[in-house]
Amino acid sequence: MTYIVEETDAVLEALAHVPTDGLEGYLELRASLELAPWGGEPYNRSNPAAANSRTMSFADGRGLAWYLILEHEEDDQRRVVIVAMTWTG
Repeated sequence: MTYIVEETDAVLEALAHVPTDGLEGYLELRASLELAPWGGEPYNRSNPAAANSRTMSFADGRGLAWYLILEHEEDDQRRVVIVAMTWTG
């Protein structure tokens, strides 16, 4: 089962400042989120109600993405929204 991956405008703007090798890592991250978004680390371990809020690093740990997993069983919709991204490279 695949997920649709989307970015917020803030993420798209931040990606404009990431070098090519970082963008390659980001695209790999994005592809992995299409198949297995639950593999990321919980954003806030102390709040189990927010289990769908996750983080995952990319480009050898130089980038970090924070994302939400949205699943609606009624209409079989599965989405991942990348809410924020930081780059330290």
